Amino acid sequence: MENLPLGDFFSPSTALQSNLSVTLGGVSKREGNKMGLLSILRKLKSTPDQEVRILLLGLDNGGKTTLLKQLASEDISHITPTQGFNIKSVQSQGFKLNVWDIGGQRKIRPYWRNYFENTDVLIYVIDSADRKRFEETGQELAELLDEEKLSGVPVLIFANKQDLLTAAPASEIAEGLNLHTIRDRMWQIQSCSALTGEGIQEGMNWVCKSVNSKKK
Repeated sequence: MENLPLGDFFSPSTALQSNLSVTLGGVSKREGNKMGLLSILRKLKSTPDQEVRILLLGLDNGGKTTLLKQLASEDISHITPTQGFNIKSVQSQGFKLNVWDIGGQRKIRPYWRNYFENTDVLIYVIDSADRKRFEETGQELAELLDEEKLSGVPVLIFANKQDLLTAAPASEIAEGLNLHTIRDRMWQIQSCSALTGEGIQEGMNWVCKSVNSKKK
């Protein structure tokens, strides 16, 4: 298998044109939803529905890929860490949501900014049960909110893994992250469990509303 330069792995155009599931170690072709990712992307271009670009970020092991698979109604029984990125297209309330799930390992985070351009909504996923990393996840979120290319972009924080007994409630996380000090954009924190699906639809409803408000 031919290895491509890192720049190619983290170029959005590479994935869109080639229908690739990208990893740091090489490129493997995966089937997307039943139609296949390329078919979905072609279909998107031929439909009048408004397209929305969503960036799905957060630390590793936060549950981003499980969340993405729940949105696409895919099997979540076997999830492996995202080394590169996954792209899914989801239909919701007349929107076509193009969701980019980018790996959260520390070595990958510098590449996040390659995807900031033209983002309509940022979804940031937090492992509510991993209290030891609240400070780290808070720092990453703060840096994202300071990025010029994400200026004014609405942000939905999914307080994930609420199915675990050790999970901190969304209100506690919001206070710890000082979310109440955000004044330059719409924001929302939503309790959820990517494993059970609870809270995900409520969060996506907010995403659609925030995009509607922003487009007006």
